[in-house]
Amino acid sequence: MSNENYQSIWTHLMAASFRQDYVDAGGVKTRYVNAGPKDAPKLIMLHGMGGSWENCFANFAEHAKYFDTYAIDMLGHGYTDKPDRLMTTAEYVNHVKNFMDAMKIDKASFLGLSLGSWVSTKVAVKHPERVEKVSMLSAWGRLVARPDVNSPFFREAQKSRLEAARNPTWERMEKVFEGLIAKHEQRLPDLLGLRMKIYSQPGMGKTMENIFNGLESSWSDGYITDDEARSVKCPYLIYAAVDHKDIFLECSYEYAKLIPKNRLVELKGASHWPQWEAHQEFNRINLEFLRG
Repeated sequence: MSNENYQSIWTHLMAASFRQDYVDAGGVKTRYVNAGPKDAPKLIMLHGMGGSWENCFANFAEHAKYFDTYAIDMLGHGYTDKPDRLMTTAEYVNHVKNFMDAMKIDKASFLGLSLGSWVSTKVAVKHPERVEKVSMLSAWGRLVARPDVNSPFFREAQKSRLEAARNPTWERMEKVFEGLIAKHEQRLPDLLGLRMKIYSQPGMGKTMENIFNGLESSWSDGYITDDEARSVKCPYLIYAAVDHKDIFLECSYEYAKLIPKNRLVELKGASHWPQWEAHQEFNRINLEFLRG
């Protein structure tokens, strides 16, 4: 990246007035950021597996112009508490609901990335009265996406994440982000540096094991069934990164066939992080959806 095109997390946030804080969400010390008019509709951003609120660094300020916007570190992630137990989708849903209760948020729209899309949809199924709209990116949670634990691909992906958490190095962070952001120049150094700091926290290796093992448990009884998807009452905007043929793209099309009130948007030039890789187009389309 040339000096003229320099970008970082901060270049996308430095003009915004926001605060970062912690709140007790059902006994879990939870890291979050908040910005936007307090009398505006609420919006909550949920990151992907192993991530943090900064997954949405290129979207937060733009959405906060129109929404009372929150982005959180989910249970066991980022700098939120990391209890030594399995992190299942039921645990994540309960944590999000407790966060909403703690912040006195009666109802909100959600932007969910990957694991965040799965959790957002579970919240919409279990607590429909709390959800206004959902933007789904790198859709996950359908049974078609259940990993084959015996496949070399899954074993390698799990190995790289666990090694990164047990012994965080710059090279291991690069390996993690190869699977998230297709173009090398978009893997910003401070994204890697932040993830390395997060993974350097004491006990992070064990936490990552709890995250992986919790998800394995969730594939047994926490995935989104056909009936659950059909029961969703709120409007959905589903993003399909069509240049990246994977299980997340398959999930996008499955959800589009099942969720009653949805619109599918096919984005080009993006892989697992379309909210960053195509952030200008994404922000425009997503704000039209949420404000419409």
